[in-house]
Amino acid sequence: MSIENDITTLETFLSEFDPYLKSDIVFWNVGKSNVPALTLGSILLLRRTLSARRTQLDPEQSKNFARLDLLANDLLNQWVANVERKTLSEISSRLNVWDSAFDELADHYPQAVYSRVYLALLMPLVAHLGEAERFRQRLNELDSRLRGMFTMGNFVWDAAIAPAFPGELFWYLYGKPAQKK
Repeated sequence: MSIENDITTLETFLSEFDPYLKSDIVFWNVGKSNVPALTLGSILLLRRTLSARRTQLDPEQSKNFARLDLLANDLLNQWVANVERKTLSEISSRLNVWDSAFDELADHYPQAVYSRVYLALLMPLVAHLGEAERFRQRLNELDSRLRGMFTMGNFVWDAAIAPAFPGELFWYLYGKPAQKK
């Protein structure tokens, strides 16, 4: 997506945040075509990628993103218990998607690895909760499985956002699984 689309999407997500957070729905349809589902992970990913592309923002976009970034912070900190509950639900769902992607991972890795990135962005929100331990263990098992088939290489997404995803933390974005023979 373009920078302008990312900013507009973030603005849309934040305008829907209150009803989303109070609902039981993990993947919230914002009712606009070409806008992905609202999730906590999608908000975190947009904020991170827009931060990485800050030098590409014109002054108006920069001002708008700074406002939205502060608003996102406020919203995430306003309803901590609801954010944690929603985060645990999203982690559970994304772990299932990530696990099921393993059979065909090499064929569509740049797209499939989004699930793993979302998990990396979400886990810190609930790291202090005992309920998150089972998810952390399952993620560690999946990471071990991925490491067994992984070949280090170039950043798999747009190089412009690579600074937002350092290799020490996001190692799985720097290479891909070996092709099955």
